[in-house]
This record gives sequence, C-alpha cells and structure tokens, in this order.
Amino acid sequence: MEIERIIRDSVRVLEGYSCARDEFSGQDALFMDANESPFDTGYNRYPDPYQRELKRAVGRVKGVDPARLILGNGSDELIDMLVRSTCEPGRDNMIVFSPSYAMYEVCGRVNNVEVRSLLLGDNLEPRWETLFDAVDEHSRLLFFCSPNNPTGNRWPLERMREVADRFPGWVVVDEAYMDFATGGDASSPASAVHLQASNPRVIVLQTLSKAWGMAGLRVGIGIACPGLIAYLNRVKPPYNINAPAQRLAITALADEKTFRERVALITRERERLRRALLDSGCFDRVFPSEANFILARHERYRELYDYLVMNGVVTRVRHAPPLLDSCLRFTVGTPAENERVVELINAWKV
Repeated sequence: MEIERIIRDSVRVLEGYSCARDEFSGQDALFMDANESPFDTGYNRYPDPYQRELKRAVGRVKGVDPARLILGNGSDELIDMLVRSTCEPGRDNMIVFSPSYAMYEVCGRVNNVEVRSLLLGDNLEPRWETLFDAVDEHSRLLFFCSPNNPTGNRWPLERMREVADRFPGWVVVDEAYMDFATGGDASSPASAVHLQASNPRVIVLQTLSKAWGMAGLRVGIGIACPGLIAYLNRVKPPYNINAPAQRLAITALADEKTFRERVALITRERERLRRALLDSGCFDRVFPSEANFILARHERYRELYDYLVMNGVVTRVRHAPPLLDSCLRFTVGTPAENERVVELINAWKV
C-alpha cells in the first residue's frame, strides 16, 4: 500500500514538533531542556509525549502491539487529527452516515473538507448497495460507527470489510461502544481490529471513556498501521495526554476484573431497562441496543424531556428526521437510577 498517496501533501513533508524528551525515556537525569520548574510538585514535569507506559497497558488489554497505537485527548482529537492528516482542504471529501456521531461531520467542516452524508437505510444500516455512488477519487475518509450512536445497533463486520477493500482511502471504524456489544470484547473476532490483518487502510477508534469509566480523563485510542501512526505523531500536539490522566489510566487498566463486572452489570441493566420502557406502553418504539444506551421514540418527546429534567433526570434529545425523529436517548445507569427513570415515566403517562 502506498500510504503517501492518501496522506495530505503538507503532512507528508511536515517535520513534526520534537523535544529532547523524545530521545530519553528514563527518569534519572537533570532535565534542563523544557524550561520547566525544577521544584517537585508532582506535576512540574511535562508528561511522556508518546505515552509509552500507557500504550503498553492499553496494548496488553486490547491485544495490540503498542507500535500500532496512538492516543488522543478523547477520540474527538483523533477524529480531527485524521481529517487534518489525510484530507486536502477544498479538494478532498469524506463519507459519513446519518444519523450517527456528529463529530465526524463537525471536524470535516471545520477543516474545510467536503462532507458527504449518506442517510441510513430503514434497517438503520448503511445502504450498502448504493454507498459507492458517493465515492470518487478524492474520497479520503469513510466513518463507520459500530455500535452506532445514537441508534445502538452494530453493523455487519463482513459488510464493512467489503467496503474497506474497495474504498480508495482510509476506513475508520469507531468502536466506542464495542465493549457492550454481544461478543464485542475488543480482542474478539467481532472487532474491526481483525480487519487490519488483511487491510492496513482500516483504522479502529476505541476509548476509555465508556466501559472503562474514564470519561473525565479524556483518553481516546487509535489503532492503525505503523506507517499511518508515524504521520499522526507528526501532527498531534506533543503533550496531548496529561500526566495525571496517564497515571490514573494505567492504574485503572490493571483492574480488568472490576471492568468486566461493571460491563456485565450494564448489559444486564440495559435489557432490564429496555423491557421496562417497552412495558410502560409509553413509547411508539424502543430500539434494541448493543451499546450502553437505549433510544426510545415518543410523539411528545420534548414534553417528556422537560418533565424528566424538572425531576432531576437529564436525557438526550435525538431528533433527526426523516429517519429518526421524536426520540430520547437514555444512558443505562445503576439499577437504582434506572428504576427511578421508569417510575417517573410511569407517573408521567398516567
């Protein structure tokens, strides 16, 4: 594969920002290179710019060589980084689907890249047969979100493989919610990580924000071929993951037992909450989900949203006609939180 062909011209010749710390990985030295304070506060030194120890921890959990990892200040930074690294503004285009995660389109438009938004089919999957009608020689990125936000459904891995094999640029599979999917552990064959063995143009995004419970730390994970990782490292800010976030994430990743217990609880509660929403008779449609949220449709969705807010429950309005309208998205909470939501809904509909 000619990686250079689908890398932005200016990035191909870019000499990324470098610091002396790039060439030194130990601790036993006099650090007189970065104009830091010499007084030890626990935070007076810049963090490892390449997050080496954290990448080793992520690689162990995900079953991925750390050389194939890039970490971002949340997945949003990685999305923006991919657009800036691969798309020539005013010339190239990117393919997204609607409804799906809005930040793909936001990052494209901020970077003056044409965004071609394709409506999902009635089954809430891409229209596989006509997808390539929107693709041309200037298509550089295509974003799949699986399980999809906000619909909660997972898209067939084999279909995504077929598209990646034909698409002329990079295919990004955003698996932010994959840990909640049936058989969706990141090391399982259900993950798009396994498509990379036969197609290095596949990029997988994952995160520590959802199932790992570290949204406040802002650690997004990109898994890609080492050639692309090298270019992304030229583009990324040198210290994009702060030192406390790196340390706390390393500690949390060591406790896989708690992680798996909490994922199991959330998936059980997801099914219990979905059944309760269905049994309430309040909603026109309650969507099945393989994520940690449930989408439900009600004609008076705005009235219900306001009622829940007045009672101390914040949900998310998802109104994106023509395919998705009048919906609220409920994040699955603890058993007590889910029971409270159902109690309020049952009281409201009376």
